This record gives sequence, C-alpha cells and structure tokens, in this order.
Amino acid sequence: MKKINITLYAVMLSTIFSIAVAQQSYPKDLFEYALECSVPREIKSPKIGDFVNAFLSLDETSEVLGTLQTAWGHYLRHEPQEPCYQFTIDEKNGYVQYIFNSQLCDDFNDNDVFSKSTYEMCYWNCADGKHKLIAENFVGTLDGKYIIGQYDGISFFLYDNATHEIYPVSAEDIGAYVDPVIDESNFETGEQMTMHDETVRVHRLPKQGKDIEVEIYSGTRKTVTRLVWDGMRFKQQ
Repeated sequence: MKKINITLYAVMLSTIFSIAVAQQSYPKDLFEYALECSVPREIKSPKIGDFVNAFLSLDETSEVLGTLQTAWGHYLRHEPQEPCYQFTIDEKNGYVQYIFNSQLCDDFNDNDVFSKSTYEMCYWNCADGKHKLIAENFVGTLDGKYIIGQYDGISFFLYDNATHEIYPVSAEDIGAYVDPVIDESNFETGEQMTMHDETVRVHRLPKQGKDIEVEIYSGTRKTVTRLVWDGMRFKQQ
C-alpha cells in the first residue's frame, strides 16, 4: 500500500508539473508567421521605442499611422510637436500614446466634423523569460462619439527574445477576447457615446500596472471588463 501511495504521489507531482509548464509556455503554432519587421539584434533588451521603430518600418504603416511617423520624428529630433499632435512616451513603464485631435489643427473650422484618433502601444515581459507580449490599440471618435473604424481595435504580438522576431497572435490565444455585448444585468447609463446605435468595444492599455480595461458602449449604456495579466495570459474580471 505504501509503495502504491508513493507511485500515486509521483504521478500527481508529474501532472502538476506538466500543467505548470504548459501554463508557462506558448504553443509552437503561434510562431509560424513573423511580421516583416524585427528589432535589431544588437539591441539586447528592447524598450518601447524600439518596438515603435519596428512597427513604423512596415510598408502598410504609412496608410494607418502617417501622422504618428511625423510625431515620432519630432520626438527623436527633440522638436516641438504640431498643434494637433499629442505624443507621450514612458520608457520606464513601456507605454506610448499618440493622439491626433483635428480640433487643434490650425485649419480646423467650427463647421468641420471633430475627429480624434488615439494610438497606444505597450508591452509585458512574459513569465517564461523568452518572450514579450506587445499590444497595439486604436480608438477613434467623431464629434466625441466612438466609432467602429477600419483600423480601430486592439492587436497583440509576441516578441521572441532570442530571434528578435515579432509574431501576430489573436486575442483568443492569450485570453484577451471580450464579447462586444452589453451585460444587461450590470451596466451604467449616461450620455450617448456611440454613433447611431452600434455597439463599440474600446480598450484602454495600462499606462502603469499590467491590466487592460475593456469598455463596451451601446448608445447610452456602458459596461467595463478588466483583463488581468497573469504573466502569460489574461483572465477576465
């Protein structure tokens, strides 16, 4: 009986260890497609600015982030920003925010539609010591109301510390997908926050800390979900 108990105990320990290892690793199929950009190999410990440089080197970036490229250039050359650009970089906390505010542009007319676009990027060091998780987030408004634009929303990427390659991953892969549905049992009401009656999902990346807030707006209703980072993935609260 004692021998059987020892064997059973060993099996239990092996199972627990296997589960722990699985939780501290990512499936190999997440690393099949790398972006056509990377961090230079001479940069051993990349910071948020290095990731911005990498993403801005992508060919399709100019269509999406043309004004960010201009603002980034001003930052690198220590030049003042344009009136309608608001640019923040926090190297210590690994966070970048860029806001284009048409209302602050010199040629803005009071009869024009007021548009505001916010771009955020941040990253997390993964518990496996082998990767970093990068998030890129777009939020757009027209006349102060959230919209579902072509590029609005959040995207995630895994950075391989060894190869310096960057791989796109889905929100589902890392537990970060939140259904864009209002929780009918728990919502706030306020002013109209979306164009028409569409339901809009708005992510807020952490300027400090590690958790993401996801706001769901539908007309005058709003619910909030928190995505809590556990070192490898997110859990909803």
